[in-house]
Parts: sequence; structure tokens; C-alpha cells
Amino acid sequence: MIVLKGSIPISLGGTEEPAAYGELVSIGGLSPDVNKTLSSVVASILEKKLSVPKSRLFLKFYDSQGTHFGWNGSTF
Repeated sequence: MIVLKGSIPISLGGTEEPAAYGELVSIGGLSPDVNKTLSSVVASILEKKLSVPKSRLFLKFYDSQGTHFGWNGSTF
């Protein structure tokens, strides 16, 4: 799932040029290598589609347990 909120002022490095902050939550599967690949892919997409330079994107990765997510009346 992805939620994008545009037109929210964000300052990065002292400027308000286009920038983005994201949080990626996964139920298992994250690792340093996977995070690096995901960071590259997400940065490329945001640069191409939204004109956010790769140098102005921060991503925070969370690897969570399935029991921390409810769905369909239960948890994963």
C-alpha cells in the first residue's frame, strides 16, 4: 500500500525544493540488501514520476511481525 500526500511543506537541507520522506513496513523479508534495492527502485520512481531528486528522498524501513497487523478480523 502506498499513500501519497502532496502539497505538504517539507524542508530538507535548508531548502523547500521537491523532497520526500517515506516509511516502508514489511512483514518479514527486509534485509540490508533488500532495503538497498528497494531504496534504489523507489528513488528512481519518485524521480521519474514526481521530479523528486534521489538526493532529496529519505526512506525508513520497518520489519514487523505479522501479529502486529490486523486484517480480515484476525492477524497475519
